[in-house]
Amino acid sequence: MPRTLVFSSEVYSVETVKKAAYRFSDLFSIDIFPRAAEIECVLTFASEQSSDEQERIVAAFKSEVLDQDLRAVVAKETEAIRNAVLAHALSKTGLQGSE
Repeated sequence: MPRTLVFSSEVYSVETVKKAAYRFSDLFSIDIFPRAAEIECVLTFASEQSSDEQERIVAAFKSEVLDQDLRAVVAKETEAIRNAVLAHALSKTGLQGSE
């Protein structure tokens, strides 16, 4: 039996939910319905699992959505530093020839 979850689109992005869902693709398939204020997710489990096991998987999926969201925030906040480090590292490679 499918399970429906709803995430606030003011808190999470569809991309975040998709990244989390990919990590669980061996346990369930997901239909994602973005709406103005929410993201509805319908989970259909791949095999017969007990109600307790489904609850554990749903809880793990919710945690993964939060994890993916925080990863996106950290990536955005550290983008300038990563780019500076990468530019510095590439400038030392000698790949740019002198003219």
